[in-house]
Formats: sequence, C-alpha cells, structure tokens
Amino acid sequence: MVTKAFAQTKTRLAQSGIESPEFEARVIFEELFGRNFGMDILMGRLDRVLSYEESARLESMISRRISGEPLQYIIGEWEFYGLGFKVGKGVLIPRQDTETLVDAALDLLKEVKQPKILDLCSGTGCIPVVLSYHLKDAQICAAELYEEAYGYLVANITNHGNKVKPCRLDVLDESSAEQFSGFDMITCNPPYLTGEDMSMLQKEVSYEPESALYGEDDGLKYYRVIPKIWRDSLCNGGYIVFEIGSAQAESVCDILKDCGYCDISVIKDFAGKDRIVYAKKY
Repeated sequence: MVTKAFAQTKTRLAQSGIESPEFEARVIFEELFGRNFGMDILMGRLDRVLSYEESARLESMISRRISGEPLQYIIGEWEFYGLGFKVGKGVLIPRQDTETLVDAALDLLKEVKQPKILDLCSGTGCIPVVLSYHLKDAQICAAELYEEAYGYLVANITNHGNKVKPCRLDVLDESSAEQFSGFDMITCNPPYLTGEDMSMLQKEVSYEPESALYGEDDGLKYYRVIPKIWRDSLCNGGYIVFEIGSAQAESVCDILKDCGYCDISVIKDFAGKDRIVYAKKY
C-alpha cells in the first residue's frame, strides 16, 4: 500500500542517518504521486498498492539518497525564491542563503530604471532569473564557464521564458571583463569554501562540483580577482554584490576597500550569519 510504503521510506531514511526523513520522504512521494500527495492520502485516493513501475522508481530514489546523493539531484529540480530550477550533476544546488543576495540586489536597485545587471559564476542561473522575474525592465547577462552548469543555466532561462542573456566565459580572465561595460550592478556567488571546509564536507555536498565550491586554501581567490578586473565593467555609482562565507566578511571588505570601492556594507542571512558584502564604485 502507498501509505505503508511511505512509512517504510521514512524509517529507511532515518536509519541511514538522514536529518529530516519525514520531509525528504514527502518530497520523494510528491515526485512520484504529485504535489497533492498529502491531501490524496487524507482523502483515501492513494489507498492502493504501488504499481511495478512506481515501486521500481521509489526503490531507485531511496537507494540513491541512502548512498548520499543529494535529494535535489534525485528530484531534478529545486525551489529558489519561489521559482523551480532544474538541477543535477555538475551544477551547484541553489540554497536559501543566496536568497539574501537577491533581497539585497532588489533593494539596491529599487530606484534604478532599466538596470543593467551582470551575474558572475551563475550556475543554475537562480540569481539572474529571479532578478529578471522581479525587474521586468532590466537587462541581465549571466556568465558561467563550466559546460554542465552552463547547460542548466540555459535550460532554466528557457523554462522561465526569461530574457536573461547567457554568456560562457571565465570570470577570472581579464579579457572577459573587457567585453562588458556600463553595468549598474554585478552580482556573484563565487566558490568560497576553504581547504579546511573541503576536508569536512557533508557527503551530499561532495556530489556537487568542486569548481563551484572551492575558493583555494583561504576561500578568497575569486574575491581577490573579480573586484579588480571587473571594476571597469560597472558604471560610476554601480554596485558589486557578493555572497560570502560566514567568516569572510572582514577579509572581503578589506579587498573591496583596497580596490577603491566605497560604501561597503555587510548583510546577515536568515540565520544571523554574515552572508552578503556589497560596495559601490565611484
């Protein structure tokens, strides 16, 4: 029976050490039976035996999750700022922490008409796609280097009927930066994990691409380069907005100051941790 299979799934996930077995079991069953799974159970509409195909798919999903594969990769989609984004091997999974960056960007641009925005290290495209959704008159470019991630970027832009322009380039290459100018804002969630962070990754996170996580031993590689080589891509008065690791605020602020930025500020995330640093170019 479906209800018995759901209970067994929760038990198996819990026994394997999954932190939120009931939530994850519900997500898996919603993927199998639809978003109304909970109501269908209450109304008795799923009071039946699973089909062979449903049983096989359920077992595959449970086995993948127990082995450590992220739930988001198994489902193939994850929500960010109220929108669904395709995810899978080779791309960073959108996280709630990054919604703080979107909030900051929207607030900074609320008085800017037809803003020009450039998102670097775009991955799934969650930042530029959401900004485009809320800023209908914005011109937005999204830059990503790696092939698998770029594929998800293009797919998510297409799925949301978005006007974001994808660009495949290396954000650490000065010749890339020289192609862009006149932007009101640059947003970036770069790789910022340290060598120590990488040595202590949760099993699920180890499935995500190292290229989207590792910022060299101190985690600051991208912060040292991007403010310097992309500065001329901003218009005067334009903002650069970074997501950061919770212990990196002071270092990133110092880098921005050394690169000639001003009005440098730090914003905390939903958990009260330093998460965003932004600054203005004069």
